Amino acid sequence: MKDYKYIILPALTAAVLCVSCVDLDYSEVTTNNEEWVYQSPQYGIERLVSSVYARVPNGLSKNFEGGSGATFAAACDEADCALSHANIRKLYNGGWSPINPFSYTWENSYKAIAEANNFLEKLDKIDLSAYENNNDFQAMKNKFELFEYETRFLRAYFYFELVRAYGDVPFTLKSLTNAEANQLSRTSAITIMDWIVDEMNAVAEFLPITYANELNTDIGRATKPMCLALKARTLLYKASPLFNTSDNKQWWLDAARANHDLLVRAEGWGIKLGLYSELWGPANADGTEVIFAVKRGASSSWETYNYPVGVENGQSGMCPTQSLVDAYEYIDSQQSFGERHPESVINLSQNDPYENLDPRFAMTICKNGDIWPNYNTTPIETFEGGLNASPLTNATNTGYYLKKYCDPNVNISTNNATTTLHAWIVMRLGEFYLNYAEAIYNYYGDANAKGEFTLSANDAVNAILDRTDVAMPHWTASPTDWLQRYERERMVEMAFEDQRFWDIRRWKKGDTQKQVNTISITKDADGQLLLHRGSLNRGWNNKFYFFPIPFTEISKNPNLTQNPDWDK
Repeated sequence: MKDYKYIILPALTAAVLCVSCVDLDYSEVTTNNEEWVYQSPQYGIERLVSSVYARVPNGLSKNFEGGSGATFAAACDEADCALSHANIRKLYNGGWSPINPFSYTWENSYKAIAEANNFLEKLDKIDLSAYENNNDFQAMKNKFELFEYETRFLRAYFYFELVRAYGDVPFTLKSLTNAEANQLSRTSAITIMDWIVDEMNAVAEFLPITYANELNTDIGRATKPMCLALKARTLLYKASPLFNTSDNKQWWLDAARANHDLLVRAEGWGIKLGLYSELWGPANADGTEVIFAVKRGASSSWETYNYPVGVENGQSGMCPTQSLVDAYEYIDSQQSFGERHPESVINLSQNDPYENLDPRFAMTICKNGDIWPNYNTTPIETFEGGLNASPLTNATNTGYYLKKYCDPNVNISTNNATTTLHAWIVMRLGEFYLNYAEAIYNYYGDANAKGEFTLSANDAVNAILDRTDVAMPHWTASPTDWLQRYERERMVEMAFEDQRFWDIRRWKKGDTQKQVNTISITKDADGQLLLHRGSLNRGWNNKFYFFPIPFTEISKNPNLTQNPDWDK
């Protein structure tokens, strides 16, 4: 580890990678100047690192829209946004282009990388000598020594964000002037992924498993499990068809090994699967399953955005689709909703198609007749003319409303408003059971094969199904359509966690997004409720597999090429 002496911060013209100058004027740290930061490392330097952490995106309040609003769930077949003016619709309705590129990921990631590079270049100039007589000096020194490895983790994380969205991107590990940045060409996604893996192998050695015994115990600081998780996720993406263009089977084995390594270590680290319902609520960041979460303050913005219209101040927000509902399986069989009920009309007064459905359905999705949220004593009515349905403005056009990540105890009514703590889960153990299942199956082609590992693909899926509040039947067979069933299971387990949008892309299954299944409910002359299947047509073009690079960046850098077909 570094022997810190003092720090000299870079001039305020530092810049990186095809973005406008990164203004290191400490506006996120303090109103004091560079001299203050130099003289007060305990506060100034720590907050410089915190400013990199602050750029980690979260679906609750820092997403591509720049604030509270729809997440990527509403840009794939998980959901449709009920608000007709929402920016999310531009991702599939023709409003997306290099001129209107939704550049949050590009700009935010490169600003974070610039801050990280600047910090890492000055590590050997940190001076803590003024604090040597403090009782907690050793703990403070340990904390500052960890900053290097925390920042390296964050830099790698932001490069993953870029590669996932753009594929090949400019890559540098040093600060650049504008002129230098605007001469960079794109580095291949595979090269950057390999660097991320090597970097996580190097960094994990120095980071703690937990900060429980450290000077600062804040949730979200980089840990050894986070490093292994980023490595495992990166290798899964590398092995997936979008990036694995030569169908290299070894890459699936590499992904299986990395994900299995995390799984076998997790229990010893105290990371284990808990209740599915614990993934949201005021204490979700402290759940046993969480590997990486971004804590937010107390608010009701997510609830306000997603509670049903007709509930006072509810905006409807992201409404789950029938495509998602069709993926849930029944407790009494391996049939999914879509397989058991393909009919175009279901008489809900005579038949309850939701009976015995996977318990995660009721925890995730609000349907007609549910009491939701908890303080709303009137059942939700999504049938036409109902209290929460058309013709009300912004009523659901999918037939459902969202429960997941909403705290049903939050009251958004004007006279009785309440708030609660929220945290966005970036990485959790359940994802890596699924990652492992996908990787090992793609390598062996047999869902019961264990090979060199302790788990088969079915074993990994069953670990998730064994949650006490899920308790779904085990998977035992290895049919030829196992991957199709797995993709449904992944859609169900990870619903509304901004995974499906990226899964569709890495699997190269964009054609599945051209039509999204919905329902409408009517009452007939006898008062019987009838469920009608419908659909929403959406635009899909294969250029959507990667985001367009902002035109402003292309125009500044003659060596920066556009992603395929976005310049047409």
